[in-house]
Amino acid sequence: MNSPHQVSITGPSGAPPETAAIRFVSLLPAGWHAEVDGFQENLARLHLTAPPGTTTSEATRTAAAILSQPGLQGWHLADE
Repeated sequence: MNSPHQVSITGPSGAPPETAAIRFVSLLPAGWHAEVDGFQENLARLHLTAPPGTTTSEATRTAAAILSQPGLQGWHLADE
């Protein structure tokens, strides 16, 4: 069974979370999937489905690595 994980990403004021979510999803590794759970002013919530056995720590590292890509500068994991 695949491993579900929830992440929230937040960015600069006025930055559209919809665009960030699309960029984030497009950079997921092979075998990973995401569904948008909702948006707020500068925040996107995503449900990630990772390969079986993926730990929360691994999912967090993967999400942080995606957010380090040039198209997502200024975005980071939100503390919720």
